[in-house]
Amino acid sequence: MYLAGEPVVSWNAGKARNLFQYLLVNRGRVVRREKLFETLWPAAAWASAASSLRVAVHAVRRTFEPATGGRPVEIGSLAHGYRLTATDLWLDVDEFDSALREAHAAEARGSRARAVAWYRRAARVYTGDFLAGETGDWVVEQREYYRALALHALTSLRADALRRDDHTEVVDLCRRILDIDPYQEETYQTLMVLHARRGELGQVRNWHRMCVRRLHDDLDVPPTETTRRIFARGVRGELRSPAPATARAGRARPGTAPRTGSRPGARPAAWTAGPRR
Repeated sequence: MYLAGEPVVSWNAGKARNLFQYLLVNRGRVVRREKLFETLWPAAAWASAASSLRVAVHAVRRTFEPATGGRPVEIGSLAHGYRLTATDLWLDVDEFDSALREAHAAEARGSRARAVAWYRRAARVYTGDFLAGETGDWVVEQREYYRALALHALTSLRADALRRDDHTEVVDLCRRILDIDPYQEETYQTLMVLHARRGELGQVRNWHRMCVRRLHDDLDVPPTETTRRIFARGVRGELRSPAPATARAGRARPGTAPRTGSRPGARPAAWTAGPRR
């Protein structure tokens, strides 16, 4: 966090930063004192006379006192709680939420291009876990919420990249998805199909091996039949994209005409992969 262009490094009390984080996420709303106490001191019993919360509130207020140009952040005391108000404030989570709302609205209007543009903006804003390093229950809940939204945005972008046959972007998006959820089997399936179509059988084996290992070691579950089928067809070369006609003609033996068309009875390199049942 930056205040008047300078990073905030001192919060004057142990729980001041956590209090500010919680009030900031809930800014504009009154948060009851009991709720704040339960959130910040989950192992302690609430008592209206307890001074810990008042000390933390005072510490937050002191943190913002040196700010120039007025008081950009204020914590108001009300009958049953506190309310944080802020002016001239930029939060990455706000921009992330706004971009996703615009993307969903564009999808509802049938504007795929606009939806993709907003999903790209959301993906740029999402650079990692919400409040990484913090361990409070409310932080973990918010973190998982934003992870789910980021996965939706990245998956939508991956679908668009697949439609455009942009292999480089597909791989990049798959890697970002796996950074968030290393157990999303459909992503491994996408990577295996992509490399199988390009004849990169070593990569097919590598992604399959990683998928199987993670599912087995961390979740104690086997891969789905879809994953097994994609891997088997991939390593047999059944998913490889046919070479362009000009390339086939260049490889033809002297005195022979290049073969055209597909092999009779050959199965197309199409595939479908749904979520784990």
